[in-house]
Amino acid sequence: MQMKRKRNVITAIVFIMFIALIVLIVAILIKITVGTGDKKGLGTVKVGTENVTKQDNSEEQKDDETLTGGAEDFAIFGVDSRSNQLGKGTRSDSIMVVRVDHDAKTVRILSVFRDTMMNIEGHGYQKVTHAHAFGGPELAVDTLNKNLDLDIKHYVTLNFNSVGDIVDEIGGISQDLDASEVNVINEYIDEINGVRGTKSEHITEPGTYTLDGTQTVAFTRIRYTTGGDYKRTERQRTVLFKVFEAAKKLDTAEKVKFISDMVGSINTDYDANDALTIFKNLSEYNISDTTAYPQVFYGGKVDGAWVEVPCTLADMAKGVHQFLYGEADYTPSDVVDEYSNALSEKVSEPNNDFTNTDFED
Repeated sequence: MQMKRKRNVITAIVFIMFIALIVLIVAILIKITVGTGDKKGLGTVKVGTENVTKQDNSEEQKDDETLTGGAEDFAIFGVDSRSNQLGKGTRSDSIMVVRVDHDAKTVRILSVFRDTMMNIEGHGYQKVTHAHAFGGPELAVDTLNKNLDLDIKHYVTLNFNSVGDIVDEIGGISQDLDASEVNVINEYIDEINGVRGTKSEHITEPGTYTLDGTQTVAFTRIRYTTGGDYKRTERQRTVLFKVFEAAKKLDTAEKVKFISDMVGSINTDYDANDALTIFKNLSEYNISDTTAYPQVFYGGKVDGAWVEVPCTLADMAKGVHQFLYGEADYTPSDVVDEYSNALSEKVSEPNNDFTNTDFED
């Protein structure tokens, strides 16, 4: 039971490094496609509904010059589905918003903690992770948009089992491990070996190692060391940059194989065929910054469940807009203020408590 609890909580932010890479491959660079083949229309999320529709013909006919510029946002969801279920019915243990500036060739990644309490359309105030379970990525996108005044148009959902595949595909990563990390990593290696059907070796001493896919997932899942979630996030961001830089060095054939292998483990409203054409442009982009929200919150039991309540949601939205768009003068909408006031009535003051270990839901 202890390992099951750890598995659920520790995947909360684990995908920040890996999904960022997938976004750049499958979704972000879609905007710079210059292929000559037939181009499928890209789906768009209808905010406020749970439906995905195709763009009309006029959208499909945008010229390449239009597609190469501007900026856009994507929602990224990481799920722990052993049956490869990537839609409704699975909670999103990782939730991110990715901002891509196609002119500056930069990417900013913002993680939202899966236990953040938000208003989910038709379901009231609950953990934001539940939105994906209730209505798939469409409702999850809608929840982020309404609670944070965002205008996310697209999504990518990635299965937990794909994480190790990504690292194996790029030949592993070099990583230093200290004594506290070595003390706990093997428990995770054993579990992930069972899930992936691998036979990755234990790590018994501190030092520098080339971690394979299973070992890397285990490393990024470590939480119960000094620093808790904050230290874990640091590990994940370190791995993110290493994976990203390694992927940029793949040759054309390796890139095509990489995309082909990953398509079956991704649920997205983007056309994956486009990614095969534009993956060569990956080296043009750089991840400029990453962060996580809420940064000020109350962690504890609310309405019978352990949640993280932003203090306040309106302030969280301001921070999100400052980070993603540089909007120092952003004013929350009436809807966000309404949600924020309702959440504030549920708690007294922030405690930034990350000590919860009961993440069964």
